Amino acid sequence: MKRNRCCPIDPEVKMVWENDLQKDSDSLKNSNINEIASALKIISNPSRLKMIILLSQRDYCVCEFVTLLNEKQNLISYNLGILKKYQMVDSYYSSKDKYYKLNENAVNIVRCLEQNLIMD
Repeated sequence: MKRNRCCPIDPEVKMVWENDLQKDSDSLKNSNINEIASALKIISNPSRLKMIILLSQRDYCVCEFVTLLNEKQNLISYNLGILKKYQMVDSYYSSKDKYYKLNENAVNIVRCLEQNLIMD
């Protein structure tokens, strides 16, 4: 049977209740909520989320993203710039082409998405 814990009157129950709430409050203070919220804002854009998902499989160059996502090159470059600015992707050159790969920060986000969301 579930007991009513909201705003207990009994002093002993109230003390346990307040201690539990304090632990909950402390867990929020010790977490990196702002960093997580920022990362979620960045990948909330559908194009950037698609890029992150694709980059979890292999490295891509801009021209491949243009073809796969059917978007203009300047928009792809803009979104990759945002992902790079927030340290979600890194870039490197192979011959004359610039390739992008997931940064370790984004790898963890993608793992979390894959574990908790169905991505077909």
